[in-house]
Amino acid sequence: MNKFTSISTENYVPLSHKEEYLHNKYDLIISFIENQFDEEFSTVLAFPKINNRDVDWFSKFKTSFKRVNEFSKIEQDKILNDYWQRINKIKELINSLNSSKSEEKKRWADLLEDVFNSNNNIIFSDGENIVLLWGWKFNTSKENYIPKPKKTVSPVINKPQIIDIPPTPKEPEIIEGPQTIEDPTDVVDDKPWYLLFWEWIKNFIQKFWWIVLLLLLFWILTNLESCSCNSPEKTIKEDYTNINNEDSVTYDYNPENQTNNWNPNQNNTGVPDEEFQQIIEENLPQDLYENLLTDEDGNPYKDFLPNKERVHIPINMDNLQQNENQQMISPDRINIYLKNPNDRIEDFAIKFKEEYPGNDYQIIYRDDNLRRLQIKIPEQERIDLKNKIKDNINTDVLIWDETIFQGSNYNDPYLKDRRKNYYFNNINATEAWKTTTGNKDIVIAVIDDGFDLNHPELNDNIIKPYNVLRKNDNVYASKKLNHGTHVSGLAISKKNNSKGACGIAPDCSFMPIQIGSETNPGMFTMNSIIDGVLYAVNNGADVINLSIQSIYPDEAKLITDQQLNEMIKYMSRDDELFWNELFKISNDSNISIVFAAGNYDVLIGLDAMKRYDNIITVSAVDQKNKRADFSNYGKRSTISAPGVDIWSCEPGGDFVMMDGTSMSAPIISGVVGLIKSVNPDLNNSQIKSILQSTGIEIDSKIGPLVQVDKVIEEAISLKVLNKNKKKKEEILKDNSNDDTLNKYIDNNQEIKELVKEKEDDFTEDFYFILLIIIGILFLMLISKKIFK
Repeated sequence: MNKFTSISTENYVPLSHKEEYLHNKYDLIISFIENQFDEEFSTVLAFPKINNRDVDWFSKFKTSFKRVNEFSKIEQDKILNDYWQRINKIKELINSLNSSKSEEKKRWADLLEDVFNSNNNIIFSDGENIVLLWGWKFNTSKENYIPKPKKTVSPVINKPQIIDIPPTPKEPEIIEGPQTIEDPTDVVDDKPWYLLFWEWIKNFIQKFWWIVLLLLLFWILTNLESCSCNSPEKTIKEDYTNINNEDSVTYDYNPENQTNNWNPNQNNTGVPDEEFQQIIEENLPQDLYENLLTDEDGNPYKDFLPNKERVHIPINMDNLQQNENQQMISPDRINIYLKNPNDRIEDFAIKFKEEYPGNDYQIIYRDDNLRRLQIKIPEQERIDLKNKIKDNINTDVLIWDETIFQGSNYNDPYLKDRRKNYYFNNINATEAWKTTTGNKDIVIAVIDDGFDLNHPELNDNIIKPYNVLRKNDNVYASKKLNHGTHVSGLAISKKNNSKGACGIAPDCSFMPIQIGSETNPGMFTMNSIIDGVLYAVNNGADVINLSIQSIYPDEAKLITDQQLNEMIKYMSRDDELFWNELFKISNDSNISIVFAAGNYDVLIGLDAMKRYDNIITVSAVDQKNKRADFSNYGKRSTISAPGVDIWSCEPGGDFVMMDGTSMSAPIISGVVGLIKSVNPDLNNSQIKSILQSTGIEIDSKIGPLVQVDKVIEEAISLKVLNKNKKKKEEILKDNSNDDTLNKYIDNNQEIKELVKEKEDDFTEDFYFILLIIIGILFLMLISKKIFK
């Protein structure tokens, strides 16, 4: 890429789309344009690189460019004519997108309209090619305007003579239909913007006040229930991590189309060259890694911390080792958590570098809000350092290895000929659906390798997708990243659409959180899992599905219950305490964590992640309701679900069968979603109790087999019981001496409650509507005086 100019943005307003700056969407916009037009359009937008308040602009052309107003008048007209020919083609596309019923296409139309608005473009040219500066409101509509030919009168003594001025190049034809891009012939009004805005409001209300009135009445009629004071409010999760969420959603992202323009010979990230090559190969976002660990001169920052939070440096999966707890780890990294909320990671970093000043010891990851760090160390010193840091640095910390996890599924092609829906019958799902198929207000988050959000079974009810590694909403899937698509389908895939099967909770909402990449498919770092859980907690999830497992050797199968009980007294204690801290955050917000038990036929609990009391751990059974021979087991197995020959989605809109506790877990996540749909007030301890008390005991080594219909019945009965109990206590408190009334309440409480609720709702809704109507009439009266 060739840098051809720089501008200061101090006096320009940056444009945004769906709460994200347009200039951050360069790769997506270029990819979309390349798919819609000829190759000549792929070079029309310059690539912006932010440098403080300045922006450096790059082009694929190696020629010299200058601004359009620096050319002669004839050359300007030629360049502007070329510009408007391209703009008109863009306008045709925008009109086509706007006429579509697809909301996604309409979002694209809005975005393109902002990008290719003549008021927001500065045109540069080398005489043949044009390149546009974009993404800010440059106020250049006059500069980019081609005046129409005019006729003037030449003064003579005897008789005026009409002289034609040579015509300028023909103004581009304006496409008929709705105008989505600013007309170049528009005259810019010199009035202040607030006066123009006020005039627009007055004109709109004068002409269309009746539309506003109809919309308001329609909203009132469709939201009577939500207007009632008795309507339950969704619990707001506490913001533990202050993760910045972006509502902009892009479902058609393809990582192969993203180009970050990394220069392999210029490593300015601060990470070792070998890891820098992985960043390039995985095509990770360039702005995340630029000067991550060192400043522009290559020197460490004064506090020895990365200059950006929660940025994941790739791990070499070919260099994994088995640690003393028989888990696969990255041997050159350790994780640290500051237990004391008053301790600052900046202070710890300075103490650490005083004790270990060499370049081999480097802090490569930070999470300020959760006081969490990851440190790169020499492999041979890992065990000693874990002990020495606690002794040498006077700070209360937890220290653990960077454990590597994998998706817990098996995928055997011969399974495709088996029956596809047996598991619905084995757990009585269809009976439960007679009562509920879920509630859109209940959000099931799936943390996994990747997701095909264009799959016809998964493209509804999607909210806040997030890619942990890229720190944006670019969630995708591929043949290598197929696990998350299959898992998600079991929990929330559509019903009644004549495709595939059906998720257990098809009407719940779906939050996809990607933690995998194509470089290391099926492998996940502990750091990425933690960040995925924190994102789900912070963004409104009600259920979190984790179909992941630790990796164990065959010797782990020989460990007994007694041996495990002794081992966990000292094994992986620090990471166990950290996971407990993290899951307590989820539990305090009444978020349910659902884990796949794992497929190594070992005891649950070897993995420190699965020792917390209020998580739900799911083992797998086969078609005959026998424990699957691969399923992990033990007293920490909460519940069981089918996990053999499970038919669900795969990327590309197709379907496939898989085996594994990865398939069992989302079935239970769907069941928990149904429970919360009918009784959102239940806590995790109560949900676990309902699952176990209503299940069928099939094997003493694993939890009972879930029975969904019985689960929903019990959840509803607890809701009615708790409601009646509270109401009865209130009435008895006011009428403690009236035995007759007490007896009547016992026998007729539910009927009385229903009648009273209907009366209360009607009264509240009536007064609410009356108040709105009075307000509208008042506004109509005063508007006649204001807008005369």
